[in-house]
Amino acid sequence: MNPCRRPRTAVRTAAASVAIVVLTLAATACGGGDDSAPVPRTSPAAPLATAPPTTGPPAPATATTVPPVGQRYAVGVRTDTYVDASRPTAAIPGYAGAPDRTFPVSVWYPATGEPDGGPVVDAPPDRRGGPYPLVLFSHGYAVTPAFYEELLARWAAAGYVVAAPTYPLLSGVPAGPSHDDYGKVFTDQRFVLDEVLAQMGTAAGAHPLAGLVDPARVAAAGQSDGEIAAFGAGFLECCRDPRVKAVIAMAGNLGNINNAVRRDSGVPILHLMGEADELQPYADAIAWDRDNLTAPRWMVTLVGGTHAPPYRDPASPHFDGVTEATTAFLDGTIKGDAARLAAIDDVVAANGARFRLER
Repeated sequence: MNPCRRPRTAVRTAAASVAIVVLTLAATACGGGDDSAPVPRTSPAAPLATAPPTTGPPAPATATTVPPVGQRYAVGVRTDTYVDASRPTAAIPGYAGAPDRTFPVSVWYPATGEPDGGPVVDAPPDRRGGPYPLVLFSHGYAVTPAFYEELLARWAAAGYVVAAPTYPLLSGVPAGPSHDDYGKVFTDQRFVLDEVLAQMGTAAGAHPLAGLVDPARVAAAGQSDGEIAAFGAGFLECCRDPRVKAVIAMAGNLGNINNAVRRDSGVPILHLMGEADELQPYADAIAWDRDNLTAPRWMVTLVGGTHAPPYRDPASPHFDGVTEATTAFLDGTIKGDAARLAAIDDVVAANGARFRLER
């Protein structure tokens, strides 16, 4: 299925950038694709600029309802397009750049219908369990959110709205792929979160999913290059977003960014790392985690896991366990069912030959 049909457009202006940090990235990190032919990654030429915190729509002190843990939903999918007119897209060889930044945003959400079917484009939302927690997902290098649809649709079926922007150049859209613009991804992420909450986090307005998202329950998740974006929203002094209450980081070394880490942020984090990741050396990644991540933290090793398939391919021997562990983490953090956090240990125990929980 192509979730990028029938786009809708909204134009907004982001706040001016005020903070500067430097990103130091591994030479071979990428988002996915064919593991036998990884796309090399280079460090971005420009420093990373970030926007100051924004308030977005007012968040209630508590959710109006708590979506039931364990209930399965049918899944709808749609694509919105948001345009940040205040910041440019860089020129790269063969592409003249643009005066703005355009983000197709794929959204998977609980929908009416039979839970066992695949995602249905523009399906009517199921509002009976809403408003639902939001997962803001960031993709890796040379891929778009559609690359991860199997995982993101399963989160939606578990009672989450999943919004996944396509980042300019990093994805190969509208040109590239390239890391020349990667330094803007943190501000991109904040801009998209502003827009999603403005459109879906309040019952006011004409958006088809208006009121479906609970703005008080937001998680950030990402894979490879995208895991750095998600991690930044929860932990980096430059880029922390107080709206983000939990982080899922997948397939990378969180030490690849050279910026101050807020170790006592209190944001729960689940970090999944492949022991056989061909692009991000596992030993470096787990060593950094042990030295820098503090509770509440969960570090899960995928024994024999490679860089991309465990997070997007149902044929991978790790995929179902990744789906179960990440869903349990979301249920235990942004749905508030603390007992579900024990299910992470259960997943590891049930898949002992493929998973290992680090302490």
